[in-house]
Amino acid sequence: MACLVLALFLALVALVAPVAHAQIPPEWQAAAQVVIGNFERGMPQAQKPWSDELREGWRLARAWRRHNNGNVEIILAEYLTFTLLCRDVGCSGDIVGGKPYTELAGEMKALRARQGDSYALVKAVHAWLAGLADPTGAAAKNAAMWSKDPDAVAADVEKADLYALYWILARGRPTSAEQAATFSRFALLVQQRGRIGDRCLDISRIATVVGAPPEIGSCK
Repeated sequence: MACLVLALFLALVALVAPVAHAQIPPEWQAAAQVVIGNFERGMPQAQKPWSDELREGWRLARAWRRHNNGNVEIILAEYLTFTLLCRDVGCSGDIVGGKPYTELAGEMKALRARQGDSYALVKAVHAWLAGLADPTGAAAKNAAMWSKDPDAVAADVEKADLYALYWILARGRPTSAEQAATFSRFALLVQQRGRIGDRCLDISRIATVVGAPPEIGSCK
């Protein structure tokens, strides 16, 4: 009898755990809306009503992690990344901006392999960013700021994966200014501090206080 009870208990846990893990932390949803809303400030996109981006961003971030790393325990940067992608270019089904996320993952892995290791990737990305013709000056300032601590990205495989993805997305934009703006916005989600135009934002504590309204700080 005891063995039967134990077996039933374990079966119940197995059924309940995936459901619990599938719930989006409410502070993450609030953080996504605040961060992305700040990025959109003064742009026509700011008038676009929110739809399924928060839910679809969560689903795709978990699918991305499962595809690349075999688990679904995502970090906030992954959630913000795919929510922003859903908001910017759409992500119906498994398609992100016209490409299956698995195709983007394949491009990411190929890019990382060509660079050799995460530190070489980060160094190459920052050199590219510093050399872009960015009328706002944010690209060069971000490259200088972020180059001071390569461990912030290179020491974490998931963050390095995102950095490579950002590079791919940015280089797909038609002008240097758009490339700089695209990479800077996405990279801020990993770096937590950086410049967007003439503003320097700090999102390092955006979702750390449960139940508190998310706030974006400023940095020097």
